[in-house]
Amino acid sequence: MDQEDKNTLNAFIQNQINNIPITLNDELSYKNKPFNHRTDFHIMKEHVDDFLNGDNINRYFVLPGLRGVGKTTLLYQTYEYLLKEKEIPPNHILYFSCETLIKVTKCDIFETINHFLKEFHQSNLRTLNREIFLLIDETHFDKNWSLTGKIICDESKKIFMIFTGSSAISLEYHSDAARRMLRYQISPLSYSQHLNLKFEYNAGNIEQALSNLIFNGEIDEAKKLEHQIGMDLLNIIGYESTDWDNYFKYGGFPAVMNDDNYRISLKKLLYSIDSVIEKDLKTLHNINQNSENYAYRMLKFLAQKVPGEISQNTLANLIKSSPSTVNTILELLEKTHLIFHYEPYSSPNARVKKSWQYYFATPSLRHAINKNWGFSPMNQNEYEGILLKNLIASILFNLKHNENHFDFDVFFDSKKGGVDFLVKKGFENPIPIEVGHGDKSKRQVINAINRYDSDYGIIISNTTSNIEKKDNIIYVPYKTFSLM
Repeated sequence: MDQEDKNTLNAFIQNQINNIPITLNDELSYKNKPFNHRTDFHIMKEHVDDFLNGDNINRYFVLPGLRGVGKTTLLYQTYEYLLKEKEIPPNHILYFSCETLIKVTKCDIFETINHFLKEFHQSNLRTLNREIFLLIDETHFDKNWSLTGKIICDESKKIFMIFTGSSAISLEYHSDAARRMLRYQISPLSYSQHLNLKFEYNAGNIEQALSNLIFNGEIDEAKKLEHQIGMDLLNIIGYESTDWDNYFKYGGFPAVMNDDNYRISLKKLLYSIDSVIEKDLKTLHNINQNSENYAYRMLKFLAQKVPGEISQNTLANLIKSSPSTVNTILELLEKTHLIFHYEPYSSPNARVKKSWQYYFATPSLRHAINKNWGFSPMNQNEYEGILLKNLIASILFNLKHNENHFDFDVFFDSKKGGVDFLVKKGFENPIPIEVGHGDKSKRQVINAINRYDSDYGIIISNTTSNIEKKDNIIYVPYKTFSLM
């Protein structure tokens, strides 16, 4: 590193140390009201406390997630906690974004940290004798981020690190680093998380109760909490009956939670999609302008399509490209978690040969694409049914990838007239789930229960006002299910 680079890096680090504490209030409030904390913050807070109390085993954390999902806010809130509650000096906390770092200097994370320790603490990784906190955003802009984290973790027990980045960083890491890091996926907001952040309302144990409903068929606790939450929402100042519909079509991300103007929400959602395609994909693969255009065309097609199996050959013909290009782009989009897929319920060999079903991370992203590029010919009821099915698919996907949850799998039923989803835990028989919009028919669920010898099935519908169980079928309103 030449002297000019050293001066530039020194100025960058000094600027971060001086200015971040000053900007915390602006970054962590809306209309002078501080942001509430999501569950992920409390998890990080506990780890910080453990580290300060002498537990130096868990000190390397990786938080992948989509743009706009709240990762930067989480880092700022951790910074504020360290600064104001734990009274850590500002020069012992270093926050920066790698996206910004590469714009002002040629240095990577490793060089930046070494310079920070040498110039601001007259130390290095081996000789450091005080607690230092590294809060590093958008780490996927540094190809060697995971190895850097491993080296820092190995060389010093005095450094606590939180790295955030694109969802793809959970898949793009050095094999040796995996044994050092703890990963927490930051997912789009459930409706209960939305209520907590926006209205300071705690929905209690509704997530666990709904989990028991799905996997054990137990409805009593979920039914009781559903009633209590319904009563509570009537008394929340500022809560309106349209809030859920807005969350459904424009929400799921803290960045859009307080927008009353849907055009602004739409722009923010589209910006997140643009950033994934034009920035994040390039950090994973050397794609060109044509590939970006293909990615947009594929997203437009998937957004308009009724969820169902789709082959890569079909997609290739639609976007006028090759199946190999389609395969590459789909894999990249899935790595960012902008989209995800479910496979058919069949043997592993058969699943490889069959087409998959694709969904968006949230129905709001799907809706934003359709609002921007036009809807395919369909009526409103059919369209909202597509968004609803995407919502349920997203909830199950986020539940499956929750590190605090047990392992289970989600499939789609490829049989003719099959249900929308089959949820399977271990060696147990699958639980059929059907999503209805304006239709409370139970025929498909009954057929699936008989076909798969299931103990019960679940129908999630807008024609059900509350949780109820009739015979071996559980009916759940989709607004209630979205609290999970």
